[in-house]
Amino acid sequence: MLKIIYCQSHETILFAVEELKRLVEKAGYESSIHDKTYLSEANEADIRIILITTIQYREMISTENVPNINADGFAFVSAGEDLWIIGNEPRALLYGVYSYCKKYLGYQWIHLDKEEIVEQKHSEKKKLFIHEPMFVRRGNILETINDPGYINSLIDWGVKNGQNEFFFTLFLWDEIKSYVRSELKKRDVQVTLGGHSLKYLLGIIQKEKENNQIDNYENLEFFAENVELQDEVINKIVSICNEEEVITRISLWPEDVGIEEKNADGFLSNYIRFTERLNSSLKAADLAVEVEYIVYNAGLSWYMLERKKTEVSAEVDVLYAYWGRDYSNSLHSREPNQVKAKRTLEDWNTQAYSKGRSLTVLEYYSDHFMLSELFPPLLTRIASDLEDYKQLQVQGVLNLIVPIHRKQANQIVSANYPWKWIHHLNNYLYSRVAWGEELESVLEEYFSVFQDEKETFRQMLLDLEKLISPYTKWNVPLFPARVVDPEKVMEYANSKQISTELKEVDKYLSTIELSEIESLLVLQRKDNYNSFSLKEMTLFYIHHLRLLNKIYAKEWGSIGK
Repeated sequence: MLKIIYCQSHETILFAVEELKRLVEKAGYESSIHDKTYLSEANEADIRIILITTIQYREMISTENVPNINADGFAFVSAGEDLWIIGNEPRALLYGVYSYCKKYLGYQWIHLDKEEIVEQKHSEKKKLFIHEPMFVRRGNILETINDPGYINSLIDWGVKNGQNEFFFTLFLWDEIKSYVRSELKKRDVQVTLGGHSLKYLLGIIQKEKENNQIDNYENLEFFAENVELQDEVINKIVSICNEEEVITRISLWPEDVGIEEKNADGFLSNYIRFTERLNSSLKAADLAVEVEYIVYNAGLSWYMLERKKTEVSAEVDVLYAYWGRDYSNSLHSREPNQVKAKRTLEDWNTQAYSKGRSLTVLEYYSDHFMLSELFPPLLTRIASDLEDYKQLQVQGVLNLIVPIHRKQANQIVSANYPWKWIHHLNNYLYSRVAWGEELESVLEEYFSVFQDEKETFRQMLLDLEKLISPYTKWNVPLFPARVVDPEKVMEYANSKQISTELKEVDKYLSTIELSEIESLLVLQRKDNYNSFSLKEMTLFYIHHLRLLNKIYAKEWGSIGK
């Protein structure tokens, strides 16, 4: 029988212990749970797994042989029949549990709500194994998805795949907090609140003050002119953080409206000063809550992204978001906007580092608005990006999840579009690589379920990445329209080129055999993806791509006629 021993009664460690027992027994082995008093009562026949933090290991076991672990990574230390799972914090021990079950018991957590044992592994236990993440911050940003069941599945799946942060807008948090709070707390993950929630906070204050003018403030007025109203917002945020112990960071952004050149002078400085005042108030309230500000080209405004002469804060961190990338090209592309964006990123990161602060990048790998319903699998781009960000010494990368924007023109087609499943491949690749795993092993695990057809489907999705990701290059010239918004473009010089590109993709999509799922299409709905195999869902994805691509190719071809 396996003896599971824990050395601290922290909620997350107790959860990790229960998860280990559940998974071990599901794999067919008996186990029992014991506290640290059992450490001295072992006999030679015992097989034991001991969960312990680095501090406890140093105090209780050895001051000389403590593994050197960075961030929230973990170590396996083998000694005889004992396996020690060691981490700097409780959540690291939970990661260690899931890694053990994957490494030695054959568990996979590729898809939401699916827990599979693909093979019983008997890997030889090394005396010392250390896993460390690629980035300090790794997780998802959720702005509008009011679906607690889906979010709880994301939290469970995310931690099993190395995520450590979930970011919610304040208005979404108010709607879902009672459903997700406990799931976040027992996993000890970071919780960031904020996003484009300024008007929401002003609306709350307006109701409390019965002042109908409060929520009419625009970005410029709020951050530059009304310190008294800023104090109201700061007090409201402090109150929210006092009520919610799971909150670890506030990242409140300006509203999603661009700034013109005539109004740009001093905007970022005023906004950063506001976040510093917020940070001071949180610290004065004895709250262990960090603060960051965003630099972001809202409305394609470079004045909200480029630093120019703005002083970087020595008190709060930076979140960097560049909207408008061509995802068919790398961060090192010589396309003028990308050159400017990379130079801006390097500038902010260098300046933040010089002030002892960190920078995190917001990426759009699961954003169905930017990437649209002609959604590209970004198998190679994500891994390449993350390696580039690592080389630039960026401290974190967060992935934004945005659902499909349903349009009247394609309601029939998009009604069953399984956007949660379709974006998930990108989120899976992002999560695993950001956690520190090699792309090849991640892809091998994902496509292994296709068995004899794994190379066929792998090549198919790689082909689709090359074919569909270039659609994103039109986001900036068409802004605020996209390739899927031809009805918003009355005349456009490049409409024929767009139509030609779509038709070329249509030729490829038409070569993919879909007869295998024809009888299943009547059953497929947007949220019943767990009722079908990975192969079937991949073919459903191709089916939706084919239909939508034909619609938009035809509409772009008719512009100007």
